[in-house]
Amino acid sequence: MFNLLFRRGVAFLIDALMLVVIFFGNFGFIMSAFSVSIENPLQLNGLLAMVALQLLYVWIYFVYVPVKMPGQTVGKKLMKIKELRADGKEMTLKQYFQRDFMMKFLLSSLTRGFIVLFNGILLAYQCIRKQELCTLHDMVVRTQVVRVK
Repeated sequence: MFNLLFRRGVAFLIDALMLVVIFFGNFGFIMSAFSVSIENPLQLNGLLAMVALQLLYVWIYFVYVPVKMPGQTVGKKLMKIKELRADGKEMTLKQYFQRDFMMKFLLSSLTRGFIVLFNGILLAYQCIRKQELCTLHDMVVRTQVVRVK
C-alpha cells in the first residue's frame, strides 16, 4: 500500500516539474514574441495566448500522452504505474479528459490547489487504514492507478 502511495507521489512530482518547465518556457516565448518590456507591458492578447498555449500543453501532457502510452504520463512511466478504468480495462479519451484535464488540472486551478492537498490527505488516510488508494478524481471518473511490471 505504502509503495503505491510513494510511487503516485513521486510520479505527481515528476509530472508537476515537467509542467513547470514547460510553463516557464511558454512564458519566455510569449514575453519575447509579444515584445514585452517595461515600456510595453503584457497586454490582453499576450495573456490570452499564454493561457491558450498552457491549456494546450496540459491537454497534450495529461490527455494525449496517456492515450499514446496507455495510462501513463512520463512520471507514471518512470514509476511503473498506470491509470485504468475501475473494471481493469484501458481508459478512453473521454475518461482521460474528465479525470486528468477537468478534475485534476482545472479543478485544482479553480480551488487554488486545495484539491491536491485534499487528495494527499485522502491517500494518506487510506494508506493508514489499509484501504484501496482512490483519489477524488478516481472516484468521480471510476478509475484506479495500478502498478505495472
